[in-house]
Order: sequence, then C-alpha cells, then structure tokens
Amino acid sequence: MILSADTEVFTIVSASLRFSLSSALIASAIGIPLGIALSASRFRFKRLVEDLLNTLLAVPTVVVGLFVYTILFSQGPLGEFRLLFSPAAIIIGQTVLIIPLIASLACSAVSIVNPIVRETAVTLGAGRFRTTMTVASEAQSALIVACITGFGRVVGEVGISLILGGNILGYTRTITTAISLETSKGEFALGLALGIILLSAAFAVNIAARILRRRSP
Repeated sequence: MILSADTEVFTIVSASLRFSLSSALIASAIGIPLGIALSASRFRFKRLVEDLLNTLLAVPTVVVGLFVYTILFSQGPLGEFRLLFSPAAIIIGQTVLIIPLIASLACSAVSIVNPIVRETAVTLGAGRFRTTMTVASEAQSALIVACITGFGRVVGEVGISLILGGNILGYTRTITTAISLETSKGEFALGLALGIILLSAAFAVNIAARILRRRSP
C-alpha cells in the first residue's frame, strides 16, 4: 500500500502532515518569542510561570481536546465560527498543545547560552531588545530543535484529532485516528501501513533534532 502510493494512504498522510506542520509553525511563532521573553525577563513570579509551563507539558491530549471543544462547540465562545470538526479545529487544538512545550524549550535554550555573549553585547552598547536577539541567535540550533520537537509531539497525537476533527475521511482523518479506526474494525493492512509511515516520520524528526543538537552551543 505504501509502495503503490495507495490513494487513501496518501490522503490520510498528507492531511496529517498538513495539520501538524501548520500547528507547529503557528505554535513556534508564538512559543519561541514567549520563551525568549521569559528567559530575558526578571520578575517576582518567574519561577512559578516556568513551573506552570513544565506542568502543562504533561497534560494529556484528550484534556486539551476537551478544553478546545468547549470553546469551539455551538454554545461556546467561538461557536458562531463553526470550526468544530474541521481542519482548523485540529490545528487550533494542536497549537494549544505544543505552545507550552516550545516556549519551555526555547526558554531553556536561551538560558544556557554563555553569559559572556550577553555581557559583550551590553558592553558594545546594544539595547535590551538587541541584546536579547543576539543571545537568541546563539541558541538558533536549539530553537529549531524546539520547533522540530513540537512537530514530533503533534504528528503522533490522537486525542485532539479525534475529539475536534471527528475522523472524517478525506477531510479530518489523520494517521493516528485512521490507525485507531482500522484496528477497531480488524483491518490491519491499512493500520500497519500508516503505522510504518508514522514511525518513519518520528525517526526522521529524531535524526533531525539530534543533528541540530550537535550544532547547538
């Protein structure tokens, strides 16, 4: 089914990758600046905020899916937009899931940059924003790893896709929801094909992250 480029397999995989890439890009655009800002900030409850981010990393995907569902369903705050059981709903849910992850990793990446970089930038007359950007540029590889890690987190999740997408063939069915459905039906061929593709994607993500970590300062 994989080698013959089966139509159903291609449709499911392309949808899953499209949702995961979109949510990873959006979450990175939000999470990385948040992480960098948190690392550069000094305020009373900073440690509490960091602990909260780390706590959110352990939240099950079904809980995030349920939370977003209450916002998007017909009687919810965003019910008028009719986003539930659509690709947009899955992307929103996956974005919410990995923003804390990417922000936490970005904060850690910037925090471990050699203090000499910051001191040198300040000595040369750089302002606070320029100094922060200089420090962040030193952690560029680690920040990219944070984005890749976020993608790896959502490409294999099932709870959000099932609750918010409804597992609609050709529309919101992803690799994980298709595997769950096909296994429950006793149809293992498609499930195994999708499982192999998912494992291959996870392997590629891990290899990319490992290569980038070697380049990290």
